[in-house]
Amino acid sequence: MSKKERFLVALRREIPDMVPVSPLIHNRFAYTTLGKTGWRAVFEIHQMIGSIYFRGPTGIKWRVRLPEGWSEINRSWREAHKIITDHLIKTPFGILRERNISGFNPRDPLSSKTTEFLVKSEKDYELYKAYLDVWLRRAEPDFKEISEACRVMGDQGVAQVSMDAAFTDLVKVRGVKQAYMDLYLRPEVIREVLEILWEIKEKEIEAFLDSPSEVLYYDLWGAFGLGPNHFRRFVLPELERAVRLVKQVEGKYIGFYMVGKIKRQLPMVIRYACPDFIEPFELQSDITLRDAKSLYGDRICIMGNFDPVLLAFGTYEDCVKETLRCLSEGMANGGYVLVTGDEVPANAKLDNLRAIVRTVEKYGRY
Repeated sequence: MSKKERFLVALRREIPDMVPVSPLIHNRFAYTTLGKTGWRAVFEIHQMIGSIYFRGPTGIKWRVRLPEGWSEINRSWREAHKIITDHLIKTPFGILRERNISGFNPRDPLSSKTTEFLVKSEKDYELYKAYLDVWLRRAEPDFKEISEACRVMGDQGVAQVSMDAAFTDLVKVRGVKQAYMDLYLRPEVIREVLEILWEIKEKEIEAFLDSPSEVLYYDLWGAFGLGPNHFRRFVLPELERAVRLVKQVEGKYIGFYMVGKIKRQLPMVIRYACPDFIEPFELQSDITLRDAKSLYGDRICIMGNFDPVLLAFGTYEDCVKETLRCLSEGMANGGYVLVTGDEVPANAKLDNLRAIVRTVEKYGRY
């Protein structure tokens, strides 16, 4: 089987010739390893170690023709060893500003931190809703890059389309703590914002369905601390709609990235939304890879949960042992992809990544 065929067979909960291997390699590791970023750099590293590209920096670009009086501006400057970047959204009614700082870790120069969130007050919520409404009416998808990625990777990679869930978008513009507080202090405001974001998600999903990509990677980051009631009210309806839209088109797949304490969320997601896969079952989660496979392996493809810390600080032998653990917990009866429980660290060792692939080639065959 080709790498891509093997991956899609596992995604359908069938048995491939061998367990697919896809560590989450992204721009941070690509930059420290090759001195460049982007999906081409990430794909190059996968080719170097023998794994399959998935969850890298691919997606659909959007062209937005803002009306007069509206603009988006990014500006950056250096202060000592740090790089400060402002993202401004100017509207006729006021300005929204987000600030990020990067460059503070010379060993991981792309690592960044948001120090000022886009939405800081209830007035900012109104500006944000107005901006979302304009985006919804004026944004048009650009398929050039995702089409090129699919062509270049061929049967050696899965150039997925990545998108954030509506609640994830909310958390990213408000911050986790404040967004959670707003669920209690401003539930109607949150509902109104999410309704617009849900419309945007439907537009993004329709673009994915029109693209050559087979897999939609739906990021639920930020929902990790929600209790069952809030999750059911503010997140689950969107997931059900997203899966329903994707499943209408043959040959298209959708899965969710869920981290944190997800044990209480999983049963409702799998029962009502019915995604094709869930990942990465990180080691810090409240459900193990073994338990996830036992409970849900007949309904979803399980992706997880190699400890990424070992890639930076472990030995080759440590990575062999960790790979064997993942295989023993996840590979039985197919429907499993060996991925890292989080992003590959910027200081990971290439030989440790190769250890995963070589071990699976020897012990991960069906």
